Parts: sequence; C-alpha cells; structure tokens
Amino acid sequence: MVAKESWAAERAVCRPPEPLDWGLAPPHCITPATLHNLLTDGFYAPYAANPRYLLVADCRAPRAFTRRRLATARWHGALHTAPPPNLVNTIVLYDDRPRSGPPAPGDTDPLATIYHDLRRQKLDPLVLLGGWSVLEATCPHLLEGGDDPPTPDPMPWYPAQILPGLLYLGHAEMATDPRVLSSLRVTHVVDVTESLPPRVLPSMNYLVVPVPEEEEEPEQRTPSSNGKDKGTNHNNNNNNNKRSSSNNGTDLITSLPTILAFVGEARTYGGCVLVHCDQGLTRAAAVVMGILMSERRCTLEDAFYYVKGARSAVHPHPGLLHQLAKHETVLFGASLTQVEELF
Repeated sequence: MVAKESWAAERAVCRPPEPLDWGLAPPHCITPATLHNLLTDGFYAPYAANPRYLLVADCRAPRAFTRRRLATARWHGALHTAPPPNLVNTIVLYDDRPRSGPPAPGDTDPLATIYHDLRRQKLDPLVLLGGWSVLEATCPHLLEGGDDPPTPDPMPWYPAQILPGLLYLGHAEMATDPRVLSSLRVTHVVDVTESLPPRVLPSMNYLVVPVPEEEEEPEQRTPSSNGKDKGTNHNNNNNNNKRSSSNNGTDLITSLPTILAFVGEARTYGGCVLVHCDQGLTRAAAVVMGILMSERRCTLEDAFYYVKGARSAVHPHPGLLHQLAKHETVLFGASLTQVEELF
C-alpha cells in the first residue's frame, strides 16, 4: 500500500483525500443503514412494496413480533405464506440478539436454523447487524405494530440515508409528505429543481437552488445578469418562496458554498437535511456528491459510488460530474477521478 505522502507526491496532490466510511458489513450481514436504503430504493416505487424483491424474516418470539416489527417483515413461523425464497432478490433475517456476524454452524436458535437452511439451498440470506435493538433505535419510522392504526400503505417512500441523522437524498414528493419529514426529523430542505414550484411547510427551512438538468458545462450557457446565482434561503419567517434571480438556474459549483453553509446550519441546531430534485436521481444526487466531497474531503469517485450504493438509480449527467471533477481539483490540487469511467 502506498503511503499517503508518496501517493500525494506522485499525483501532485496538495492534500490527500480521506477515505469515506462505507459502513461495510461482514460477509452475509447487512447494516441497519443499508437495510433502510434497500427498503427505500427503487425506480417507480420503493422495493419494500415489491414482495418478490425483498423478504425480511423476524425471528423473535410471536408476542414481540405482534407488538412491534419492521413494516415489511414476516414472522419466521409463517414464512410458508411468503414467496419462495429462491424467487426473492434479497433475504434479511433479524432477531433480538446484538449480532456482529452470521450464526455459527452449531447454533440452533430460530434465526440460525433458517439461515443454515437457506445456505444449504445455495441462497445468501443477510443477517442484520446489531439485531432488533439497533433497528428500533435507528429506523423507528420503518416500524409498525402495537397501537398503530391499520393502513393499506403502512410505509411511505422515504429518501435514501446518506449521512445518518444529517443528510438524505430524495425526490420532490418526499419533500411534500409531512409524515416523511417529521419521521426523519427533517428541518432543512434543499430544492434544486428548475420547473417545479418550491414547497413550503410550516416550521421548515428551505434553500432553493435551481440547478439545470442539462449536460453541457456551465460556461456553455448564457450567464445570468448578476454573474452568478447562489440560491434563495427561506426560513419560517419568509414564505414568499421566490426562486433565485436567474431564470436559467445556476451551476452547481457556484451554489455549493451556500448549500454547505445551509447544511452546517442544520448540523449546528441538531437538524437534518433533505436534498431533492424532481426524481432524486440526477441534480440532487450531484449536489449530495458535492456535499460529501467537501464535508468528508473525499474524491469524486468515492462520493459517486457511495451515493450510488445508497440510491442505486442515481445517474448525474456528465456535465454535472465534470463540474464536480473541477471541484475535486480545487480541493486536492489535482484531478483524481476520470468521469468517463464512473459508469
């Protein structure tokens, strides 16, 4: 492995980038954050709504399952009513144990029994790290049971978790759903759409930065009359909700300092930020990558695959990625990512 100083010297990097914490799990395991994003990922609907995409087995006692459970989970004693495991894309198992890895070969508890049986079928079930207590603490909005009112759609479509407790990435409808915003304790919303009207909800802070969804780089567009456009900040006392002064939007890098200050404000007050565009796949994804690069001092390549790991459908346009590549050069004094190789 090349030392950081040598690595930086070879590439004329003024400051080596820091590696992102990918939150990787041991083999055959899954973290609560990854499970959250797996449940909320999808193109036209969350994968949690597709019974043949995801099978979650609750391996606790029946009374515990009835009292509180993951919204899409099935009790392990009733798995015969679920789609055949070999037809399901992903299988997740959890119980009360604070597990740090898959069960040992000699374990005979319900989770271990199901796990080993599925492995014998050449399937690859994933064991939730930390068990129920961690799931309950980190994803309370994904739980149901007890006194919850019955509903045909128990779990709304939540945004992807990028930085736990601070940053989420989603689409426009999520920014208008009070249940989503309150469940995730969102206090700040970054709206980077061009055509949709800004959304104002009580007790919410908004930053409107219309980033164009086009592939050419910013210098190829006609600049705005004021030279640059930093966006418009709307707090609880100003709900006029006017967009920034440029009708053509603003380039991503010009807006990034304003966005970072907005995220910093949320962090200072213990808040949480939702970044969204129309679909949450292009412009908002690029903005989140820029936030990660600046906040975590990481390369564009790391930020790209980190965000894509959280929300698999993201596909920022090349023009936005080239802007982020220039930002990478500013951060580290050299270009470290080949944009053409990201896809």
